[in-house]
Amino acid sequence: MLKKILAFAALGAALSLGLPTDATAGAVSIHGSTTVDTTLIQPYKSKIEKNSKQSLKVVANGSGSGLLDLIAGKAQIAMISAPLDAVIAKLNHKNPDAVPDGSVFVPHMVGAARVAFVVHKSNPVKSLTQKQLAGILAGRIKNWKEVGGKNAPIVVMAEQEGGGARSMVEKTLLYGGDIRATLKEADNGAADVPPMVAKDPNALGITMEAKSNSIVNKLRTDKAIQQPLILVTIGEPAPNLAKVIDAAQTAGFF
Repeated sequence: MLKKILAFAALGAALSLGLPTDATAGAVSIHGSTTVDTTLIQPYKSKIEKNSKQSLKVVANGSGSGLLDLIAGKAQIAMISAPLDAVIAKLNHKNPDAVPDGSVFVPHMVGAARVAFVVHKSNPVKSLTQKQLAGILAGRIKNWKEVGGKNAPIVVMAEQEGGGARSMVEKTLLYGGDIRATLKEADNGAADVPPMVAKDPNALGITMEAKSNSIVNKLRTDKAIQQPLILVTIGEPAPNLAKVIDAAQTAGFF
């Protein structure tokens, strides 16, 4: 544990001083949230690179994986789409001491996106309240007929634990607890959920609004769940990383 914290501190010092690590040769490496990547980085990548005068190497592998890659020195910036404390809590729940010292991280807000709940095109259910959604995710509501649908079991589809959309939903509706419903996980983030839902008439998918496309139906809800779009560094960013963060904020939302 102590060795891990000391290694963490050494990595932070190297990154803040711009010293070489596995992640700092050449292009700026950014790993993490598929939501941040789809909503902000990819649409504005050329603009961010031009304004920051930095080239980007982007890996969209989920909020939790991005943070772990940052810790391991595989990335210089992590992308997350849920509050930092929620992502850390989920990582440490899955693997105790995965993040030994969350105080070394510095979050940089770059925008916001909405979570979407989606169903198969044939599903007659058009809306769900947050109370109903919480009941489904907690495993108390198990059948679509309990919320006005057909007599069929509800199968929840979401990204893997630690992903931004899922973490935000769990934080908002389950007070940080785990999904207890029958669950199928997407391998490559929330963007993969709609194609999975399109193949299963009993599915309820958790994804990002930008990916709630024509192959599925997006449910109306009484309250929106907003995802923060955040770039994370270990310590204050080195000048080259600060330029990328500033350009992302300018290009996307602020």
